[in-house]
Amino acid sequence: MPHWWLRSSAVARLVVLAAPLAVLVAFTNIATVRAQSGSDAVYTLEQASGGAILYDEQCVACHGSIRQLIPEMAALLADHTFRARWRERSLGELFELIQVEMPQDAPGSLTLDETSQLLAFVLQGNRQPAGEHELSRDVEVLKAIPFDSGS
Repeated sequence: MPHWWLRSSAVARLVVLAAPLAVLVAFTNIATVRAQSGSDAVYTLEQASGGAILYDEQCVACHGSIRQLIPEMAALLADHTFRARWRERSLGELFELIQVEMPQDAPGSLTLDETSQLLAFVLQGNRQPAGEHELSRDVEVLKAIPFDSGS
């Protein structure tokens, strides 16, 4: 009968081997979505349209119109300053910020679907192309996708 430490080290080896596989699967999913769409498109027009409705209901009071320039408003979500702030960051980070901190008067009240729709609308407002595949609701997948894909 093997000792307990032999069994636990086998479990540890399994975990160490499985972790890179999970990362590989996440990157493969992203590459598949991008290859199938023929671009860096990671959301659909339908998601962005739903996000536009939610934005008008939940966000416009603080952020203004997606392209509006009013200095006393909260951060504009489609200007060069916003893009520069998010250039080196991931969609997962922005998704989490929206999910946890927004809207200001009811933080954390958005569903995963609503958050993905709002993020799709922000991407559309920042001239990121729409495609045939919906934006993932999986934060780990989104963490591997840069906000600014270079377009």
